[in-house]
Amino acid sequence: MRLASWLFLGSGIVFCLVAFAGWVGLNLFACGLASGGCSLSRFRFRWEDTEALTVFVPPFALGCVLTASGIALRIAGRRRQP
Repeated sequence: MRLASWLFLGSGIVFCLVAFAGWVGLNLFACGLASGGCSLSRFRFRWEDTEALTVFVPPFALGCVLTASGIALRIAGRRRQP
């Protein structure tokens, strides 16, 4: 049970970080392709880009579910110990 909780927790965090890093990378790539260039003051996330969100939201949601499951397993394991 302890190993499963750590695996769920770790893999969930990794999924969330990879999905977020991919989203940031895609936005930076798109900003770099703009004809006027990109500066940090003008950089913003394109949340209205639903085609990209369909790629990045499911792994992020899966990561959140795995992280929550890992936390729940850790809490359940602590309650059983005397």
